Amino acid sequence: MMYETLKRRWELWAGAPAGTLTIILLGAVGGACAQASAHPLDVIRRRLQLGNMARVSADGTQKPKPPYSNMVSGLYTVGKTEGLHVLFRGLGPACFEKVPSTAIGYYIYELMKSRPTQTW
Repeated sequence: MMYETLKRRWELWAGAPAGTLTIILLGAVGGACAQASAHPLDVIRRRLQLGNMARVSADGTQKPKPPYSNMVSGLYTVGKTEGLHVLFRGLGPACFEKVPSTAIGYYIYELMKSRPTQTW
């Protein structure tokens, strides 16, 4: 959605279809926005998975339950007790992985969209 909006605005501003470099850059921005919006959910998901994995310690005693049991509770608890910035730790490396692939994906999407369909 972010990519399509940016592309539409770019084409209105430039008055011409977006070129290859523009498509790649807009795809990268769209990928970064998507990663930034999903990253807090990913942090809580990982914490929930790891918290439930190691419930029994090495000496056989039960560890206490995690302070939250679902996504909404996790977002609220982490934001309140540790701060909102904790939800965005590791965003840089995550974007470093996601942004190039998203940019290339949108370029290929636009390339395939512009090709005429062949009937066999």
